[in-house]
Amino acid sequence: VLQEGPGAILPVAWEGRRAASRRIPAMAAVASAREAELPLAVADASVHQEPEGNEMKDLLGRPWADNLEFYLDFLAISVVGAIMGFASIPYMWVVDEVSDWWLKKLGPANFLEEASTLDFMAGSPWWILVCWLGCTAVGVLKAVIGLDKYPSFITELKHQSVDPWQAAKVCLTCCASLCAGGVLGPEAGLGSMGSAFGYLASVAMNRSGLVSVSAERMDERRRAYILSGMSAAFGSILPAPFVAVLLVGEIASLGTETNGDEEFMAGRKLPNKVMVFLVPAATFAFATRYITEELPSSPFPAALLPYDKWSPLISIGLGVIGAVAGLIFLILNGITKAFLGRLGACFERSMGVKVRIIVLASVAGALVGVITYLFPLCVGSGRSQMKAAIKHSPELSTWVLVGTAFGKALAYWISANGGLVGGIFFPTMFLGMVVGDICHRILDVKRGEAVLVMLGAVPGAFVTAPLTMLSLPVGMFVTGPLHTVGIFMGITVSNTCLVGTGILLKFMERAAARRRG
Repeated sequence: VLQEGPGAILPVAWEGRRAASRRIPAMAAVASAREAELPLAVADASVHQEPEGNEMKDLLGRPWADNLEFYLDFLAISVVGAIMGFASIPYMWVVDEVSDWWLKKLGPANFLEEASTLDFMAGSPWWILVCWLGCTAVGVLKAVIGLDKYPSFITELKHQSVDPWQAAKVCLTCCASLCAGGVLGPEAGLGSMGSAFGYLASVAMNRSGLVSVSAERMDERRRAYILSGMSAAFGSILPAPFVAVLLVGEIASLGTETNGDEEFMAGRKLPNKVMVFLVPAATFAFATRYITEELPSSPFPAALLPYDKWSPLISIGLGVIGAVAGLIFLILNGITKAFLGRLGACFERSMGVKVRIIVLASVAGALVGVITYLFPLCVGSGRSQMKAAIKHSPELSTWVLVGTAFGKALAYWISANGGLVGGIFFPTMFLGMVVGDICHRILDVKRGEAVLVMLGAVPGAFVTAPLTMLSLPVGMFVTGPLHTVGIFMGITVSNTCLVGTGILLKFMERAAARRRG
């Protein structure tokens, strides 16, 4: 799958693994999916020790704030967070305002403010031309700066490794892709920027003469700073800093129990010290950004909705539907990747890599332009369109909502497989919200319940980060504790159906076998 696709979240081989024969004692986290994670992925449980008269000892971890280096690192990471908060202001202004400007300038009057502007074929034909030209320009930009294949921000997050120069290229092309109308999320460019800032800060600290310069400590610091930089990046755009901390903490540990021998406590997690670093990074980024900007507001306060006592059972069914929607989303990836991959291979054989980059971006722009013309709610990352969808979806027909959901998924994969640069989270969150509205119409489920559950269950179908997926609807719609009951159940069922049963892995293995054949 693609750089930003769900395959990047699943286990991958990593060169330089320690010998397979090496074993870690029982009840410790065993056989990490990749050696690169070992310095920061520690055992979930320590070797049991008999209590020595104080049962609280069993709850205590290893001290991490008992030396001067911790406080120097804490201060440096807080500064990185503040820098990322300020850096996110112009970045998000560009990716939000530029595309909104030409969409509204060339589109129907009162676009996104009236339901009639979101109906079938309510977009402007001029969008097709602008999107085609803009995405062609993105392809030219990528060819000029030499950006073709690159690690996704998820790969950087899991391996804690980054090339700052390449990260700058990714950030630039992500910004350009969203301005040109690509249906992608802004988190990829911002995440690359955060990882680069974190890496540069670690280099500066290691050369400062104030901290230990042993190879082990320098490597640990680099990894912790990169993760903290990414936490700061996400903290500046997600509903609250804790969501960013959960996202980084959960995704960094994904796949670490794949090759384990233990069924119980076989995975790994980040050390407490690193988790502590993620908090000031995300918090200072959030705080500094909203010093000058208006705080984000919820489309509607879900805590005011009445709680349905049947929601746990209803959410089981919604979770199954979320898994089906997630599977369809991934199947569209395979279809678009096969088509655009063959097209690109033809141009690369005859005219070279740079021509292939430009042609694929151009084709992607034209196709995305057509989709957004037919279904205007498909425009953009979905981040800016969520309020319009919540407000106007009741006035749109069911088949328009179905077309919008299908079009959003198709437009995302065309953008990503066509070489445009961006993230997967915001588009899939928007997709889940629209699927929730469809479930409300067809199954007569309460709208608030369906939307909240599906917003987490659709991306949660293939991203095994349940707490992060729970925190997204909770943070965005300000739910109360009762409403988390159904949301959490739906996310768990959805992920179990698609990932837990092995269905997704089998699909991926068959697809890989067909490509090799």
